Amino acid sequence: MPRSVRPRTERLRTGALLVRRVPFGEADLLVGLFTEQGGLISATARGARRSAKRFPALEPMHLLRVTLEIRPGAELAQLTEAAIERPRLRLAGDLGRLEVAGRALRWVREIAPAHTAEPAAWRELNQLLDRLDEVTAAPPQALLAETGLRLLVAFGWGLELTQCVRCGRACDTTQSACADPARGGLVCRACGGGPVVLRPEPRERLLAAMLGGAPIPEDDVPLALDLVEGALTAHASGG
Repeated sequence: MPRSVRPRTERLRTGALLVRRVPFGEADLLVGLFTEQGGLISATARGARRSAKRFPALEPMHLLRVTLEIRPGAELAQLTEAAIERPRLRLAGDLGRLEVAGRALRWVREIAPAHTAEPAAWRELNQLLDRLDEVTAAPPQALLAETGLRLLVAFGWGLELTQCVRCGRACDTTQSACADPARGGLVCRACGGGPVVLRPEPRERLLAAMLGGAPIPEDDVPLALDLVEGALTAHASGG
């Protein structure tokens, strides 16, 4: 009988962000990595809890350079190397900025597809972390809101803020409009409306921020974050 051929293991060396770290077994770690070249990858780091010499860089927020061994059909990859490529020390030392960064990492961990590169989302997330690491950064919550809107676009879920998502009817730019983030944006009253009322000026500012044209004023931040969380929750649950 012919001998079975063992699936060939792929070695991937890529930029990565740590989005999950869980003890596994007696000495290992189970890690979730959002990678530049492979998207979201779960992997084991063998012996990482017994000795920090092999994996001294398994910390969130910093840009990592990792080596992964990926076997076709296996649920978990194996992390063989990890090093800090770009440290973000100011961010790591500020609790408020850490909380903002952690929220963005959670978003990506929950919605990014496994083993699928997402270059636009990778870029947006690293830009947020870099800006949070700057001395003169804008208010962290405003940066998070801007990034959240653009992450929706990056994953193909950008909010429609110019017309009804059901019937396609254009919304008058001088009028308030109803929005339902779970349904993807504006919903006119004839199509049932939505739980969020957007006045013309905030709607215009959110649209500009989503398209990368302007920062979000602090007064608009709570509204923007509610829209982002609503949309992400719907997509993460398969809605």
